[in-house]
Amino acid sequence: MVLDTLLNLLPEQNEPKPNKFTIYMGEAIKKAREEAGISQEKLAKEIYLRRATLSDIENGKVEVNSGTLALLGYYLKKPLSYFYPEYLRNELPAENLEPLTYEMILHFEQIYGEELKKLAIQTIKAIEEISLENVVDEIAPYVIARRKREAELKAIYEKEVKKK
Repeated sequence: MVLDTLLNLLPEQNEPKPNKFTIYMGEAIKKAREEAGISQEKLAKEIYLRRATLSDIENGKVEVNSGTLALLGYYLKKPLSYFYPEYLRNELPAENLEPLTYEMILHFEQIYGEELKKLAIQTIKAIEEISLENVVDEIAPYVIARRKREAELKAIYEKEVKKK
């Protein structure tokens, strides 16, 4: 029964393309690719397709297989559900999310306007790219110098206090 319901939502395998499903998926792929700033040629190479095939996918002329969809999600940094129409997405209940993830979603939903939401996503992506090891390497010399200076100032202060 559940399988039949799901199959009814999906396009028929012999349904002509483009159709509503392939057009939606193609538009979602194109949007994600453009947001990521990746050319069709570069993305096609990363996901082992010809550029013309990726173009056909983005135009809804070709249906995407699961392997290609997984690669698209990986390279475009999108969950697989991003590429599916709303009626096919499974909502993830809040109780299955980590508390900080749920809190982030709640705050994200309060952001007004698509441009600000895109900025928030870009900010999170930038944070994701930060290497703690590099941060420590960059900050360590400043911390060491500051501690040394504080120790010197403390020694000077203590010397002045002893004089009095």
